[in-house]
Amino acid sequence: MIERLGVAFLNRLDPETAHGLALRGLRTPFAPLPGPVRSPRLETRIGNLVLPNPVGLAAGFDKNATALRPLMQTGFGFIEVGAATPRPQPGNPSHRLIRLRRDR
Repeated sequence: MIERLGVAFLNRLDPETAHGLALRGLRTPFAPLPGPVRSPRLETRIGNLVLPNPVGLAAGFDKNATALRPLMQTGFGFIEVGAATPRPQPGNPSHRLIRLRRDR
């Protein structure tokens, strides 16, 4: 029930605001996350690298790795953070996120 209320609340916000609140919420220790479930059947090998599962979080969700530790407890097999550059980059202009009407 609380999860549905939270999702309904976030869906009413501007997508960029909802994204920021989601990241902030991950960094706030309301309750410990259960941690990933490991299964040998899901292990994925890429060269010498063994991933716990093939599902990953794409770059862009946490581009500055501010919520990396809690994200590691959500069960993703890997997490891609933003690019490393020698100098700060300006980034894209505002309204980088949109929400499809049917997903509101």
